Amino acid sequence: MGNGWHEWPLVIFTVLGQCVVGALIVSGIGWFAAKNDA
Repeated sequence: MGNGWHEWPLVIFTVLGQCVVGALIVSGIGWFAAKNDA
């Protein structure tokens, strides 16, 4: 299936997407908890 160079953008996009979603979820939960504590 070739040298697989065309697969790297998809892999990087997937990893970055997961990192962004994870960060949003963590920050969202933290903000929600902080808002409830206030």
